[in-house]
Amino acid sequence: MYEKNLDYCRGLFATLVVFAHTYQIILLPLIYDKNSVILKLVQFVAAYSVVGFILISGYSIASSLHNNYLKNQGKINIKEFIKKRVNRIVPPFLLSILVVICVVFCINYFSLNGSEAYLLPDSKYVPREQARYDWELIIYNLFFLNSFIPEIKNITMNGPLWSLNFEVYFYVLLSTFSFFLINNNLNNLQKNISIFIFIGIVGLQLFLNNKQFLYLLIVFFIGALSYYISYYKKYNILNLKKILFVISIVLLFFLIFKIHYFSPYTSKGYKTMILISIAMVLFYSIYLSKNNLYLEKFFYSISKYSYTLYIIHFPLLLLLLLSLFHQKLYKMNILEVFFLLVLGNFMIFKLSKYFSYIVERKNYK
Repeated sequence: MYEKNLDYCRGLFATLVVFAHTYQIILLPLIYDKNSVILKLVQFVAAYSVVGFILISGYSIASSLHNNYLKNQGKINIKEFIKKRVNRIVPPFLLSILVVICVVFCINYFSLNGSEAYLLPDSKYVPREQARYDWELIIYNLFFLNSFIPEIKNITMNGPLWSLNFEVYFYVLLSTFSFFLINNNLNNLQKNISIFIFIGIVGLQLFLNNKQFLYLLIVFFIGALSYYISYYKKYNILNLKKILFVISIVLLFFLIFKIHYFSPYTSKGYKTMILISIAMVLFYSIYLSKNNLYLEKFFYSISKYSYTLYIIHFPLLLLLLLSLFHQKLYKMNILEVFFLLVLGNFMIFKLSKYFSYIVERKNYK
């Protein structure tokens, strides 16, 4: 059971992330103010769009595992699950690495802005210091180690990849947990391997005090749990509304008196993130899951290539909007900047769609 409106949300969240990064890369250098309300709002929208992605991912992976279980007469075929996940994740991911390499090559070969430094004399904010390959970080990324090991950073030219490797480990944790919990005919070796993988990954993150991983893992499992609650109808809409009302009052209190609790990926913000995640699930379940949504055809279409869009838009933004036009931005009027942003984002969405025909082909069958 997979609800179509989740794809709508997937397309919406991908669009919001692209627009947030467009603001960060193009507009922020012109109007930077660390206390800007707009900046805080953009950071909030971007962060919680990623949270939305993780919730949807938890729901869809739980759905995939459950369908696998039903299809294979009451047991999970873990090899079949892994094959599907690899086919889903790896081709777009390799494409993102290739895009980074090509973008850096173009910037350096044609001596564009960023070949030596992105910083201009009157820049107020520097999105990236310089376009570079980061071969060592690329190798770490290929093994999904960035951010999983806090000391290993993301590829300079594609920061959004930080969340992809988290999701890979979340897939592993949920599948091993389900494999152990649901399959009744496991031998002792299979049980021990499942327990070892689960405890090993979570234990390492606890040891490293990787709060970002641990809190987002909770978010992922909230998404997974929402699938099973929905599938087995273990809920009452009236009760869900009561819970949503209570959580909304708590969040409103934080918003009025402790607004810093909403800062993404901070000690206080992580705890608020869990409440907001539950509120997002409840709001979707009560009001959005069965209704026609605004601009549904538009966001449904984007959902087909949302994954490709998410992991390649950042280097394309750096090339198309920052490297080619950054030095002209200070001489443009508002209308010209607006036209540049619209044209640049149109090209990025179109390129992502065309690339997705190759790396996400199953979405177009």
